[in-house]
Amino acid sequence: MTREEIKNLILRRAYAGAFEDGVKDYFNLYKYAEENGINRDEADRAFNELEEAGLIQTYAGGGEIINTPTGLAFAEKHKLADEALIDKHTKVRIKMLEALADAYEKSPNYEMEFWEEWFRLTGINEQDFNKNYNYVIDIGLVKISPMQGHILTPTGNSIVIDYRKRKRRLEDFERLDKLEGMTEQQRGHKLEDLLAETAEWEGWEVTKRVRSQGQENDIIIHKGPHYFLISCKWAEPVQPHVVELLESRVRRRATANGGILFSMSGFTPNCIEEIRQMIAAALIIPFGPGDIRRIMQNETTMSDLLDDKIDNIMNHRKIHVDGKLK
Repeated sequence: MTREEIKNLILRRAYAGAFEDGVKDYFNLYKYAEENGINRDEADRAFNELEEAGLIQTYAGGGEIINTPTGLAFAEKHKLADEALIDKHTKVRIKMLEALADAYEKSPNYEMEFWEEWFRLTGINEQDFNKNYNYVIDIGLVKISPMQGHILTPTGNSIVIDYRKRKRRLEDFERLDKLEGMTEQQRGHKLEDLLAETAEWEGWEVTKRVRSQGQENDIIIHKGPHYFLISCKWAEPVQPHVVELLESRVRRRATANGGILFSMSGFTPNCIEEIRQMIAAALIIPFGPGDIRRIMQNETTMSDLLDDKIDNIMNHRKIHVDGKLK
């Protein structure tokens, strides 16, 4: 086992101690190392590096160790703990932060001095609330004000705002799929709006429905010098001629790095092969219905999926659509 693997194992156990039911928050390093077949010296070295980085600490001055808020945040960010456990307590914290936001919105002068009142407003169980109470304060999402009691910090407030935006986007997307009396073109335009909003959240500069030289590009996004032309389709599986049209638009724009094709009805096999054949001429990146739903359901970001798709196309000549390589 490498040093990094040992450190990750220790952080995973520390995270479980903080948030998993029935697990002690502190543990003996040497006993834990023995249970996992780790040499004592290697365990010591791993612990020292984690302690220097502020990710772990000695418990009550003895031979036991315990987590730190920084270590817990690090474990979540790098997915070192059980993903279901991370997801559960992320949702708990959102409810805690929303409760404070709701109370403030109803009355800016409202004082939530005692944690019991805050807990009552969250609607979660007391055990989960207690596990996260100190954590949201320690990592700077909530502060205790002498005048107002528990209040959101700017960071905590921004998390609530972002969460509500993403929740509304998902609700809008789910309604869009069920709307009656709407043409496929209208659905496509509404999908464009949701995707444009998503790109803006992720730091892209966005221009919608741009007309130039007799052409209409649904969306153009860019970060610095990186430009992509985006087209959205809803009605039926995309055929090769749609790819050819987007490819011609990309080639006519010297600044464009490629085209992104979103389709809620997927792509024909011939279409995927057409994308592969034109890699040398123009980069066309397909997003299928599964990809779009993952973005809308906040399981991934458009930017992360785009990076993965480009990597597979450029390095392996593989087309990544809806979690499958073709």
